[in-house]
Amino acid sequence: MDIGAFVQENKRWLVGVAIGGIVYLVASAVIASVYSADSSLLEARKLVRQAGTTPLYDGAALNAAREEADQLQAERRRLQAELAFVPTAKYQLDGKGAADEYLFQVGRALKQSILNAANERDVQVADKDVGWDVPTGVDEIRGVLFGLELLDETTQRLFAAHDAVRAADPDAIALRAVPSLKVDPRRGQRSLSRGTRPGDVDLRDLLVQERVSFQFQADEATCARFLESCRKPGRALVIETWQLQQPPRLGEPCTVKGTLQGIAFKEQ
Repeated sequence: MDIGAFVQENKRWLVGVAIGGIVYLVASAVIASVYSADSSLLEARKLVRQAGTTPLYDGAALNAAREEADQLQAERRRLQAELAFVPTAKYQLDGKGAADEYLFQVGRALKQSILNAANERDVQVADKDVGWDVPTGVDEIRGVLFGLELLDETTQRLFAAHDAVRAADPDAIALRAVPSLKVDPRRGQRSLSRGTRPGDVDLRDLLVQERVSFQFQADEATCARFLESCRKPGRALVIETWQLQQPPRLGEPCTVKGTLQGIAFKEQ
């Protein structure tokens, strides 16, 4: 494969991958700024009331702070619509009985579903290649359930990309194998920014995120379709890293390694 030609032919989605790698960091900064601006606005109003006839902030400054807060709120809503992954009831614990038993049932059913779907398409996926850590508490079980839904969505979109490519060209390589699909340990929650100064925002109070690492072998068309499918309102899979390795010989599939995130915003 001529990698230069590949880049030129697929420039659009390669740029999308590059953007995906930084979009979460940008969103985090904007979201934190929103709540910091809200806090500043409230503090300004409080100081105006306390100062009586000699306010520290005049009306113009207060209006400017209000306008900035409104702009940031609008940007937060836009980013939230772009990045949010809203979990379904199936992958939540409410009303499901014992948490560990429900996780076991859901996990077993999901893994079998993935293996069956792969077998129907002659895609190589082994039982050991799909996995997640065994959680020890209810909060961790909730996180793993969220991660399982991300696994579910990832494989559904990979298989849908495979089906679309094969429908267009029955002789296409499409999706060849998925050597690894894992829910990452809950480092994601610990990496969310924690406020250390007065007025700072702890993002863990605003959102929940889980991360999935993946590796698959597929042709270029399948890679492109999978990437395009990650952008879906309310069910966004945010591509955090993406590494594409060209095949050693012409006619063989590319190898893709990467990580993606699901970001669920908490109600405020």
